[in-house]
Amino acid sequence: MKNDPALKSAAQGAVQTLMDRLHGVRCCVVSTEDGFEVAAHVQGQGSTARLSAMASSMAALGMIAGEENQLGHCANVVIEAAEGFIVMLQAQRPGLTLVISVVTSREAVLGQILYVSREAARTLEQA
Repeated sequence: MKNDPALKSAAQGAVQTLMDRLHGVRCCVVSTEDGFEVAAHVQGQGSTARLSAMASSMAALGMIAGEENQLGHCANVVIEAAEGFIVMLQAQRPGLTLVISVVTSREAVLGQILYVSREAARTLEQA
């Protein structure tokens, strides 16, 4: 994965699509399941490296929580905070799991974040 230009290009395309199609995006990161950034874009202040590490842990917790409670595969993790949302979801590729993280302000619509993020995940899975 380290030097996979096709994956990096696909990940950067997914990030750009999310930035273009969603209102209020502050940060968008595609990272590996172990927390390494593949592609990112940030508006203003923020640490994409820290978000990658946190998203990796949160996605793993969501997966374990779903399985332990007989709910099946975790589709996404959503954090609703006073000033916005953080949405994390996985994209499964052969031999590699990616985590897409989107941080938005309150002006974003949660349903739209989920819809566009799932489209980006499907695109990454097929790239």
